Parts: sequence; structure tokens; C-alpha cells
Amino acid sequence: MKISIILDFVCPYCFVGEKILEKALKEKNLNPEFRFLPYELSPEPKPQPIVNEASKEYFQKNIVNWAKDENININFPTISPKPRTALAFEGIYVAEKYNKGIEYVRAVLEAYWLHNKDIGNVEILIEIADNLLIPKFEFADALLSGKFKAVHKKLNDEVSDLDFDVVPTFYINEKQLANFPRTTKEWLEILK
Repeated sequence: MKISIILDFVCPYCFVGEKILEKALKEKNLNPEFRFLPYELSPEPKPQPIVNEASKEYFQKNIVNWAKDENININFPTISPKPRTALAFEGIYVAEKYNKGIEYVRAVLEAYWLHNKDIGNVEILIEIADNLLIPKFEFADALLSGKFKAVHKKLNDEVSDLDFDVVPTFYINEKQLANFPRTTKEWLEILK
């Protein structure tokens, strides 16, 4: 089974949605092949959203309660403006070389949504990679040299042209799911 996910690391729906998928996969004892499709919510030069009281109120009302229903912890990040995510996406290429793509994606999501870390900062991303035993110097060199910058931009542009309405958007074996599964129960039905 192959699961592709259109996501951005600074999207709370992506964090909770991936956590729900992770729970369902564990329950079904499935270990699919993953593909990550970047969709930067604030690519250069688009202004980054500013964290404010209105965004905090929306988050509390719409995200925290949903996450709580699924026994998932999530915190409101206070980094403002929100981090750009291009470098975090470029790191996936190195992580995948070491078969650690899903671990890296989960670690970056957790760094932002649980630990309030600036995932737009290359030092934070290097620390994440190092913790996953991805060769630190190779990872740092790839991000600092821009080795995957053009590849990432091309893929991000291609994803922008796809027919989807929300992030995350999930595909199973190249077939787009009609709806975003919002509960573990929904995922368990899909993964039958």
C-alpha cells in the first residue's frame, strides 16, 4: 500500500490528521510506503500569517477539541510570523535516502505543534535529523547548499496545480480520498 499526503508542516489539520492516520495504521499493523507532497501555505514571497488572538481562538475552538476527541496532544505555537517550510520539505529528500521519511515528517510536525520550535530554522531541522540518526553533516550540507531547492520548488508548483481543496489531502495507491478522514474510526474503515 502506498499513501501520499499533500501537507504543510504549519497546518494544524495536517498534524492532527497525520496523527489519526498513524493511530489507525498501528491498530491495523500496516506499514505503507509514504510519499509527501509539499504545499507551502506561505511560499516566498507571500506574507506569512501572524499569530494573534483570533488565530488562537480559532485554534482552541476547532483544533484542540477535535484533537482531544482523538486523544492527541497539540499546542498552540507562539512563533510569529509562522515559519516558512521550504527547508523542512527539502530535508525530506535526505531523510528518504535513509528510509526515514515518515519519521522525519512526524518529528518536524511534533517539533512545531508540540514543542513550539521554529521549523524554519535550519539548526532546528539539523537537530531533528541528528536525533533520527540521519547523517548530520550530509543533512546540513544539503539544506545549506540548496541542493534540493529547485527540486522542492518544482514539486511544490506541480502540487499547486493538482485538483484538491484542503490540506491534508490523502491518496491511497494514487487514488485521492473523497474526504479528509477526521477520526481513527473513519481511517479504519478506509484501511479494511
